Amino acid sequence: MKKVAYVSGPRDLGEKARTWLKKVRDLHPRPPAFQFPSVHAAHAAHAAHAAHAALFVVDLQNFFLDPASHAFVPAAPAILPNVQSLLAAFREAGRPVVFTRYAVADGESPGLMGEWWRDSVREGSEASAIVSRLQPLPGELVLRKRSYSAFQGTNLEQHLRAAGVDSVVISGVLTHLCCDTLAREAFTRDFKPYLVVDATASYNEDLHLSSLKTLSHGFAVALTADEVLQALRGTRARRRR
Repeated sequence: MKKVAYVSGPRDLGEKARTWLKKVRDLHPRPPAFQFPSVHAAHAAHAAHAAHAALFVVDLQNFFLDPASHAFVPAAPAILPNVQSLLAAFREAGRPVVFTRYAVADGESPGLMGEWWRDSVREGSEASAIVSRLQPLPGELVLRKRSYSAFQGTNLEQHLRAAGVDSVVISGVLTHLCCDTLAREAFTRDFKPYLVVDATASYNEDLHLSSLKTLSHGFAVALTADEVLQALRGTRARRRR
């Protein structure tokens, strides 16, 4: 499989995001009532969902961001500024942030992941660490997982419900694997999934876009980081009234 840096910077990423949204937004069976406000059709009721959303930062670890790693995602560095903006906005709005990490501890079986892929990320290794630009703050949930799933074998669902979360905003890598799995599993648990098209990345554009298409048809709303930020600003404005 060929890995491609299909985005190179903010301007390129913005142009790509607009193209992707044109290709996927008509795939929704019907306009979802929980959609974040868009730059084309803001709706005050939609912004209420931002007040109950949690941000997920999925697997942005050295394993996937270090150019020396065989698992390096060439497009991932380009999405980091958008992820940083989302992090700052969710924190300012007082909304939950969840980081996930893929790592296998000593003595644990990697399961089928260990057979499918070349190797596993070992817990405690430099590769397993979240990249320095996106360090969690005290009190933010950092969830270690042993597979694509953030829900399986964890207390994630209970944590989200206790925090009053009904919507999940997904950023990180890889779009077609762990981000895709998170969106599907959130949907089946009645959490409303939003996939941020310019804050997620895959090994090439085909994999990224194919996941956006299938998720848009059956599981998640595709949107941009700017649209999420607009919704959060609307939430904060109503709080000040």
